[in-house]
Amino acid sequence: MSKPEEIALPLPSSLQQVVGALVYGADHPLTVDEIRKILVDVAKEDGSTAVFAEASPRDVRDAMTGITKELERIGLGIELVEVGGQFRVQTQACCGRWLRHMLHQERPNRLSRPALETLAIIAYRQPIAKSEIEGIRGVTVDHILKALMELHLVRIVGRSDLPGRPFLYGTTTSFLDHFGLKNLNELNEMDPTLQRSKTSDRNAIHRKPAQKAGPGENGKTDAAASKKGAAEPDPIREVLGPDTPPPPDAEPIHEPPSMEGESAP
Repeated sequence: MSKPEEIALPLPSSLQQVVGALVYGADHPLTVDEIRKILVDVAKEDGSTAVFAEASPRDVRDAMTGITKELERIGLGIELVEVGGQFRVQTQACCGRWLRHMLHQERPNRLSRPALETLAIIAYRQPIAKSEIEGIRGVTVDHILKALMELHLVRIVGRSDLPGRPFLYGTTTSFLDHFGLKNLNELNEMDPTLQRSKTSDRNAIHRKPAQKAGPGENGKTDAAASKKGAAEPDPIREVLGPDTPPPPDAEPIHEPPSMEGESAP
């Protein structure tokens, strides 16, 4: 009688079959490069799988497209999505209420309109300083900005060269994950009337123009900059500050809970 490990298993019939198994069985979202590396590594161990090692990035993406269409066709309640250049299998949002009941989870809090407005400004205009956000919204955003950072939707991406060297903010990978975006370019497709600013143009706004220093000024300027840099506080600590409650008149971060009997999306 043959041992179980000696039984020859049939080879997959297509690259799509292999890619689907990898994405489903992975403990984290996979990139195209990760999938191709797995295909090559396995081919080195088993020559019979060499045909899959020749798959190009386009071939892998075509396999992903085929899986996406097949899942849509059979309607299993799961879908293949790309978020931030990584692929994963997840349940469809329309089935969320049954999953929450099974997992004993409450409906997640929805961001309030002020929080969404602030987040949208950052997403479309990043990198952006707090003063610019407040200039657009017409209100202070300290509390909202702090909350968005604590939710890992916004992060500090640098400092401006403008006077005071304010912090510059941008979105995170969690932002893409939260809204189901492949990349930031998809923001332009969501609303044709809104177009994301070019990062190079935004960086130019916050870049200090080069100035010619007079004789003997370089040493003084460099020393002052060095002293100033050494005294800079930790940016995260400076923005988040102590764990204090928001002021009574602060804008809400989340929408109020739905009334009993009210249908929610």
